[in-house]
Amino acid sequence: MRKILLTGMLLLALIIWNPLSSVEASLVDTEKRIIVKYHSDTSKIIISQYAEAIIEEYEHLPMMAIKISDERLQALRNEGHIEFYEENQSFTIQHQFQVANVSSPELERWNITAMNVHNGWNHGYRGNGVKIAIIDSGVANHSDLTIAGGISFVGNSYDDDHGHGTHVAGIIAGKHNGSGVAGIAPNAAVYAVKAIKGNGMGDVETVLQAIDWAIDNQMDIINLSFGDLEYAQSLHEGIKKAAEHGIIIVAASGNEGNDAGTGNTINYPARHEEVISVVAINRHFKRSSFSGTGNTNDFAAPGEEIYSTYLNGQYATYNGTSMAAPHITGLLALLMEQYPYATATELREGLRYIAEDLGDAGFDALYGYGLPKFQLPNRQVVDDLLNSKLSTEILSEKITTMPNTIEKLAVKNEWHKTQQTLIKEINQLLLDFAKNPTEQRIIQLTEQLAKIASADVKAQKQKDINAIIATLLEPAINAVTIFSKNKTVYNYRKAEAELKKLPTLEAKQELEVVLNEALYQFAQRAIQSLVQYEQKPTKDHYQYAQFAITNLPDSSIKTELLEKFDKLIQTTVKQATANIVTYEKAQTLKNYNHAAQAIQAVFDEKQREQLEKRIQKTVNNNVAKATTRVTNYEKNKTQANRELAMKLVQELPNGKDKEQLLKRLK
Repeated sequence: MRKILLTGMLLLALIIWNPLSSVEASLVDTEKRIIVKYHSDTSKIIISQYAEAIIEEYEHLPMMAIKISDERLQALRNEGHIEFYEENQSFTIQHQFQVANVSSPELERWNITAMNVHNGWNHGYRGNGVKIAIIDSGVANHSDLTIAGGISFVGNSYDDDHGHGTHVAGIIAGKHNGSGVAGIAPNAAVYAVKAIKGNGMGDVETVLQAIDWAIDNQMDIINLSFGDLEYAQSLHEGIKKAAEHGIIIVAASGNEGNDAGTGNTINYPARHEEVISVVAINRHFKRSSFSGTGNTNDFAAPGEEIYSTYLNGQYATYNGTSMAAPHITGLLALLMEQYPYATATELREGLRYIAEDLGDAGFDALYGYGLPKFQLPNRQVVDDLLNSKLSTEILSEKITTMPNTIEKLAVKNEWHKTQQTLIKEINQLLLDFAKNPTEQRIIQLTEQLAKIASADVKAQKQKDINAIIATLLEPAINAVTIFSKNKTVYNYRKAEAELKKLPTLEAKQELEVVLNEALYQFAQRAIQSLVQYEQKPTKDHYQYAQFAITNLPDSSIKTELLEKFDKLIQTTVKQATANIVTYEKAQTLKNYNHAAQAIQAVFDEKQREQLEKRIQKTVNNNVAKATTRVTNYEKNKTQANRELAMKLVQELPNGKDKEQLLKRLK
């Protein structure tokens, strides 16, 4: 009994001591390691919170590698934060090799002469300026190789401990040093991106890290000499993202083929549309029996008895489509140097232009478009077209409809170069215009923009121009808006000053219309006062109109109102002057009164003073004449003298002089 009790207590203690509850143990059992694509940054944050562990976050790919339980994964799916997910997929490098010591000169090996790359070397093309990421087992230190840099995602060093990546690197960029192996593009910048372990094993997770790195480091070409993969949506997403960044991806078609060449035996990632798939051929230009076949093959390249660099400073001979792919990568590097302005799509098409057809006529599932060989274009054909002085539209159409030859690639490259130069000029003009916006620069921009062939580029540059114009217009728009709301002379002058800073633009003209409409509203008081003065020319109306017009800001409206105002004043002056002339001719009291009344309607003080002086002169003369007559009467008081004197005195204007003379005549 005591033994049973002790045993029960021991079992209970073991249960209590166990650190995992049954629920926790269940979660561990169902935990998945997956690659997930998220919809947005918000979704990314939420996925991070749900994940048991974050294995990898990609910089340029909207994906994450995580560990997560089934329960939490289901919750994320229900909430719509995951676009798709899949479990990580692994692969193994396929290869056949032997360490070798080949005695033939480095530049005369069959795979080198087969692609006519000597012609490219002789014309100076060796892959200068081209950056190539070899996503493989790394690259070993070797006297025949110069590695520009790299990174490892499966260890601390990108040094190759397998041999496959080193062999690929030698095919692409082996030095031309008189011994060993000669690479197709010896001056290309090769980067060792280690994503495959020393045992030849790799996985999608790590390859995605490598592709992400290649995007971040602005590689021109990615070489993928591996396959043995089923479709992986995450890998396809990564490849598509690299292609969107203008990177050309070259991949081995795989070694799953058969002697008969039947069936679709191409591996992923070579099957993807965005990838150049390469099949292997032997020195007799026949498909290697192991080489994958299918309608997604693109090109053929040497893949048997390929001598290249290997581990420990050695050389080895490999067979496989893994060797065929770097031949195309190297040739692409020569083309990139030869045609630096060509797009990735154009370079890919360019391979078709220089491919020697193998197998059945035209494209076939065994050889794709055939074996590309380096070829120089006919410069006369290229120069004749580019120097034809055709309009942008016609030249663009002619280039598009050219036969698919290497001359077409050359013309397109020169065309792109011209367009890039034009874009640089436009960019400089944009900078100059932003600093000093003149009408001349707007004209230049418009003229240069018309020469751009790409509708998208033209639209973008027009957008840039509009953005600068919008920035330039902003102070004027604000000033005009302020005046429209608060119509003061200061606000008008501010708006006018901002408009004067702008070059001739349609938007400027529209703002001027708005400003003038607001000014017209501002001038309504002056306009109405002028109408009142015209209808009833009183002194009050004169002064009110004068004040209202004078206080308008200098403008065409003010000038117009001043002209009308002055015209009204001159009309009254002319009327008064005419009446004075009549009085001067017939110096009667009636004519004087008419003239005096007309003078009173002249409210301009200077002009009225001049008119008053003029009429007063005549009055003074008449007073003098009348005084003389009165004096004659006083000396000789006859009725005749009195009548003569009275006649003159009575025509004088009423006043002291007239009153005194009348007293003397009594």
